[in-house]
Parts: sequence; structure tokens; C-alpha cells
Amino acid sequence: MSMFLTDAELRELTDAGTTATQKAWLDQHGWTYTVSRMNKVKVLRAYTEQRMGMGKATAGDVEPDWSHWNTA
Repeated sequence: MSMFLTDAELRELTDAGTTATQKAWLDQHGWTYTVSRMNKVKVLRAYTEQRMGMGKATAGDVEPDWSHWNTA
């Protein structure tokens, strides 16, 4: 599996077939991307998975233990 989304996956994500409309969608929705020398939009697969809620949990993602706080 590639590090970057395929052309088909990028079209599916953005519902856009041209570089300009893909970039416009990504910009509007606050996505990070780069553009290659061939003017192709590049979005990291791991970033996409994270944005779509499929990222792996890390130690920093654990909910803190608030049980010692006194709410009274």
C-alpha cells in the first residue's frame, strides 16, 4: 500500500477530478497536502486515516484519571 492516497482515492475523498478542485476542497476543509513536481496533489494515507477517525491510539490519547478531583 502506498504512503499517499491514490488518484482514485483522492477523487473519492474530494469528489473532484482536477488538481485545482481537489486543492480547493482540501483547503476549504483544512487538510494538509503537498503538490508534486508533476502538479499532483499528495495526501498522506496515515494523515487521512487520522482525520477520518481511524488513527491508532497513542499514550497521549488516554483519558486522564479525574477520580481524585473533588466535585463538591
